[in-house]
Amino acid sequence: MTFIYCIFAAIISALIEALRIKLSKGKVDNINKLWTYTIGFCMFGVCLALSVGYYDEIWPLDVMCYMIHFASVRGVIYDPLLNLLRGLSVGYTSKSTNSIIDRAVGNRVNFWVLRIIYLAIALISGFIWITLLRKAQGTY
Repeated sequence: MTFIYCIFAAIISALIEALRIKLSKGKVDNINKLWTYTIGFCMFGVCLALSVGYYDEIWPLDVMCYMIHFASVRGVIYDPLLNLLRGLSVGYTSKSTNSIIDRAVGNRVNFWVLRIIYLAIALISGFIWITLLRKAQGTY
């Protein structure tokens, strides 16, 4: 269920951001990072609460691992879906981006290669979170 919660959170975040851009009626065509991160943080809290509701306790290492998992799943789904909702090509990357990741990798890494990296990180961190950490706590 953890992976499903993260997918739904990414879809809802992209829908909210696309609606915000659409309601601005052409005045704003870019992504507002503060708004996006605020929504992402709230969605993270909801997903974490739903995911750990099955367990008696949560450890800081759990939260860190789940945060990596959440951010990676969001990286796989959010950007392509937001691009589609904005009427852009799925792999569109703005040349005037203010995204930390986009500025760090620039044009050196293909859009889809970056999504595959996000997916690999999501799968590995999800495996660690669900299997190893929960098993160590005796709640798996």
